[in-house]
Amino acid sequence: MWVERYRPKSIIEMVGNEDARLETYRWLAGWRQGDRPLLLIGPPGTGKTTMAKALANEFGYELFELNASDERTKERLEHLLKPLLENANIYSKRVLLFLDEVDGLHGTYDRGGLSALLSILKDASSIPVMMAANSDSGEVIKELRRVSKVVRMRGIPPRLLLLYLEHVLESEGKSMSIGDRLRVVVECNGDVRSMLNMAQSLVGMGVSGMEPISYSTPIDDAINSFFAARNIEEAVDALGRSEGFYVDPSFGYDSEKRRVDKLGALYSSIINASIDIDRMARLLEALSYADMLIARMNRLRMWSMFRYLDGIITYSIFNDSRGLSYSQYDIPYNLSSKVFNEGRVLRMIVDAIASRLHESRHNVVAYYMPYIPLILGRKGSSTAVRIGEDYSITIDELESIAKNLAM
Repeated sequence: MWVERYRPKSIIEMVGNEDARLETYRWLAGWRQGDRPLLLIGPPGTGKTTMAKALANEFGYELFELNASDERTKERLEHLLKPLLENANIYSKRVLLFLDEVDGLHGTYDRGGLSALLSILKDASSIPVMMAANSDSGEVIKELRRVSKVVRMRGIPPRLLLLYLEHVLESEGKSMSIGDRLRVVVECNGDVRSMLNMAQSLVGMGVSGMEPISYSTPIDDAINSFFAARNIEEAVDALGRSEGFYVDPSFGYDSEKRRVDKLGALYSSIINASIDIDRMARLLEALSYADMLIARMNRLRMWSMFRYLDGIITYSIFNDSRGLSYSQYDIPYNLSSKVFNEGRVLRMIVDAIASRLHESRHNVVAYYMPYIPLILGRKGSSTAVRIGEDYSITIDELESIAKNLAM
């Protein structure tokens, strides 16, 4: 895998986050017994794990690496870490402890994991301790920030990613069009690992007989081709040639990413289809399984496995999805039209009240709207009847709006 083949062996070989790298280097270079642990905070693929490995290599430390989100209970953490700390002085080499994904210690499933980790960190004064977290939010990180030196890392800028990608392609003797290179750089969103995995998949590395794929078919055309495919091979090819990706929404989900989310496109198409409930249930169950796979692949950083998702999804929904068509909206039409119509009516009511009372629309929504359900809910109310006549709205529609507002 390119990710491992081109993992920097020293901190100077890394790209981006120059200030964070220098700050971390100085921390370990000047570390003295009793110093606070260091907490690296930044999105996936920015080099937190690489930094720990590179520094251990440069300073001659034996790296002891542990994923805290996998060993989140008090019993597991104490079982793994206490012997290391108690016997640190008898190791032939100096030990650097690296705890990855410490933000995974959260919620009721924690079972004392956080309190155990805080206690262990107090006793870990004999060896340097580095921790890494993807998120800066939550009670876990709040507590760890309080006892640690914090260094923040950011996504790698596109210009550096492009230069790094070109270096890897040249080293591998591979080529990609400038359009594909730019697409990969933009889509990876500052994540070096994601960029390399997408690029390697794109040029067909490590997959027997796989030709480079051009991700150029618009998402709507690709999904319609998928539903119209005569066999599984054609359906897999249609998904593979889509401009879409399997998007992980954990760290932000803008409208463009939502538009090109292949799983989302299949989901919205299925729930808007006129099919029987059992058939829809089978399709949605298959998509939910794929959704869990995507989440697990992202959590375990198994990005190379994403190349198999098109096939997995196709085989699981092919028979039941024949004859469907692409739909962009993730709310069925009978619900979205109701929401749209009621929203339109409410906006007209707000505008009418604001105009007659010479008030701002903001004030009408904030101070007058709480009373609207009471007015609209009375079928015989002259005000309700007049509003209905003014805007060609039936009393039943007004009553429905009133009930929804009152919920």
